[in-house]
Amino acid sequence: MAHEPAGPEKSAMSSDDDAAQHRAARRRRLDSVFGDDLPELTSDDSDQHHTGRSKDWFEAQRPPHYE
Repeated sequence: MAHEPAGPEKSAMSSDDDAAQHRAARRRRLDSVFGDDLPELTSDDSDQHHTGRSKDWFEAQRPPHYE
């Protein structure tokens, strides 16, 4: 037979459950607005730039005083 906590222990557990439900509901609302899918690799992480030039090209164009 399962024993349910009584008194303050029970209210502490229910407030933890309420907080968890609140966090889950908030997460669902945020995901519905912003989405929850993030790309594995962003353009900042890759060597490809929006200009079509490679990282090697940009490094070759560096002025001598940057060496």
